[in-house]
Amino acid sequence: MRPIRMHTLLPLLILALLPLSASAEKWNTLSPTAQQILSPLEQTWETLPRSEQKSFIGVAEAYPSLPPEKQQRLISQIQKWADLSHTQRERAREKFTAFSKVPEEKREAVKQMVREQESQPAKD
Repeated sequence: MRPIRMHTLLPLLILALLPLSASAEKWNTLSPTAQQILSPLEQTWETLPRSEQKSFIGVAEAYPSLPPEKQQRLISQIQKWADLSHTQRERAREKFTAFSKVPEEKREAVKQMVREQESQPAKD
C-alpha cells in the first residue's frame, strides 16, 4: 500500500472540512452530475460522516465552474480519497489538522520536508 501523500490530498481535505449548508443525502437523491463527479465514492457514500457528505456535495456543485485542469485534478483526488481505507483517511485528517496549526510562513518549509521524506525509499 502506498503512503499518503499530504501535498496530494491537502486540497481535497480543505474542501472536505469546509462547512456547507446542504443537508446530507442518500446516493440516489444526488443529481446525475453529482453522482458522476462523486462516482468513486458511491460504494461508501452512506457510510461517510454527514459532514463529509455535505462537503463532497459542495465539491460537486463547485466542479462545473472549475477550469478543466482543476476538474481533472479534483476527480483524481476524489478517486485517491475513495481508495483510502478508513484508517488512512483518519490519518490524513490528523495530518491536515496538524498542518493547519503550522504558522502560514512555515508551511512551505513543512511541505518541502514532507516531499523529501516521501521521496526516500520506504524502510521495512
